[in-house]
Amino acid sequence: MKRAFPDPTALPHDSILDVLKEPRARAETSAASRPQTFVGRVGAAQNDGLQARIEELEQERSGGMLLLRLDPASIGHTEFANRHELGLSTDDDEFKRLKESIRLNGQDTPVRVRPAAPGSPTPYELVEGHRRHAAIQQLSTEIAGGLQILARLDAQAVESKDLVLKMYRENAERADLSAFETGRMFQSWLEADLFPNQAALAKALAVSEQVVSRCLTIASLPEAILQAFGDPRVISQRWAETLAALLKHHGDKALRAAVTIAKQAPRPTPEAVLKALSDAAGAAAKKRGADTREESFKVKGKIVWTFAHRRGFVAAKFPKSIDPEIEAEVADEVRKAVDKVITRRLGQPK
Repeated sequence: MKRAFPDPTALPHDSILDVLKEPRARAETSAASRPQTFVGRVGAAQNDGLQARIEELEQERSGGMLLLRLDPASIGHTEFANRHELGLSTDDDEFKRLKESIRLNGQDTPVRVRPAAPGSPTPYELVEGHRRHAAIQQLSTEIAGGLQILARLDAQAVESKDLVLKMYRENAERADLSAFETGRMFQSWLEADLFPNQAALAKALAVSEQVVSRCLTIASLPEAILQAFGDPRVISQRWAETLAALLKHHGDKALRAAVTIAKQAPRPTPEAVLKALSDAAGAAAKKRGADTREESFKVKGKIVWTFAHRRGFVAAKFPKSIDPEIEAEVADEVRKAVDKVITRRLGQPK
């Protein structure tokens, strides 16, 4: 999905580069005329380093990359913002430490922005650095005279797919996005049709489909389950299958237990919440088992199938060793037998 963005060459003139370029002509001396004293060699080395940096800046500029100081309010979020609101609050210890570090020491790492599309409420959109942006935005309202943010303008991050992959790589390198935040991010990509399916998404990120599936499962958990954990970022990726199974087989019990857990103070640990949900489901399964009548049938001394029945449920269960063709034939005969009884007792179906 392409969007119309300003031509990078039409961006505001960068006067800083003009200042940096001035020493360049003076620095271009031949090897024969280079200083021979130690102090002179040090000075020449510094000059060489400055020249190399100038060339690097020029390459970035020609590639649509500029370093700017901006009003943090001039930077908006895209629809693919991937941080949970709790992670952008002073209630979060890591965010609080980041904010205090910037207050005391300044901003070490620039955020990355792109030009916003015409008609957007802000001239720039955030590509990377949601926590840094949030911290500086808060500090700007707390410090007299405000606070500017150091931002690297990436005019080439105009396509949404390029944008989201850059966002993912930044967070993957630090491994600091939770499974819930990652899953919610994946959801937004799929809903925007940036990737046709989970398999294509996993391939683009060079991760397994299982990782994508687990994160999506956690991001899709009912609100009651999320409230039970309090902060959805604490839900481990490895719990995805367990929680999905609980909801599939014992959904009502798990949700009722979740509501009760969410009211507890102090809130249980994440592990304790998972155990409480599993215990509630286990109690439900145990009760169901007490009402279920099962009868096993043997052939040549071995159990080959088991009949199970409870109110609203009739089943024939087979061991894994049973021939699939036999199981298919039984299923067909059972369907016919059930249809015959129901038709005879309730009348011909319409």
